[in-house]
Amino acid sequence: MAQYDELVKHLMDRFADEFVRLAFETSDFEVLDKLDTEQQTIKVHRNDMTFKVRLNGEEVLLHIEVQTEDSRDKPMPLRVLAYASTLLLRYEIPVYSVVLYLAPNAGQTDPGSYSYGNEKFRLEHKYQVIRLSDLEGETFLDAASVGLLPFTPLMKPAAGMTTETWLRKCVAVTEAAPVDEQTRGTLLIALSTLGSLTHDPLFFQNVILEEIMKESPFYQLLEKQIYERVVEQVIEQGIEQGIEQGIEQGIEQGIEQGAREMVIQNILAVLTERFSQRDLQHVTQALETIPNIDQLTELHHTAVRESSFDVFLQALNERDRNQRV
Repeated sequence: MAQYDELVKHLMDRFADEFVRLAFETSDFEVLDKLDTEQQTIKVHRNDMTFKVRLNGEEVLLHIEVQTEDSRDKPMPLRVLAYASTLLLRYEIPVYSVVLYLAPNAGQTDPGSYSYGNEKFRLEHKYQVIRLSDLEGETFLDAASVGLLPFTPLMKPAAGMTTETWLRKCVAVTEAAPVDEQTRGTLLIALSTLGSLTHDPLFFQNVILEEIMKESPFYQLLEKQIYERVVEQVIEQGIEQGIEQGIEQGIEQGIEQGAREMVIQNILAVLTERFSQRDLQHVTQALETIPNIDQLTELHHTAVRESSFDVFLQALNERDRNQRV
């Protein structure tokens, strides 16, 4: 999903060691370089990353592909084989591939390999599949794996722990991470953005201190976008250097509208990733007519949970009919 690309790639670039450790399950390595895989001759995703690593005394490549949902364009085994083949041809050193799935329902059918042939002619390629929902989240909180903290809301909570308690702990550990204020702000923005894949976005808005996130350059970009929307709305309503109460009301409405638009974008991003063959024009128009952010949040959960596009469409149409009654 486009809105996650820059954050995920930034985290992999900034905390390369932690992602390499996650892939190889060892600390006996050294990251030598980060490669520009976007110059490959095959189509790549913006949120992949390739590292040159010294592993057990040998130089190898580690290619990590981050997937929000299952691959819709081509089967993932074929895509990974294409990536690995291109890298092997270009650098002529061993290539190890990892596919990291974010959403809880993603990657369940990914076999982690591709093969064909017989005893005389045969090709076999294996890669590692990591599903965040299968990982024990407490392990990453206790080990203070700073670069992986934004992903912990998507991991498995401790036994008996409620979802809210788990999310609050993820936020608390991230707020206490041993990093500078700018990095801490970026970690919290990433945690909120990624966590909203499966949890209520309003939860993160309520528990994460805005002042901390303001230190991140990602927040400054977001703040600029929200400010521009607020100014446009204020002007449209004819509030020019006017009454203080009117300006405050315009700002509140602008912020509310910005949050609503973000939820709509999240819904469309999930649907695009999961049901790429479906026409979303009608869905977009219907979502724009729903003013209630709580109803939109419920539809976001439906888009993430349900395996059928028709089930989501039914839920959307039902809310649309209720709007008109």
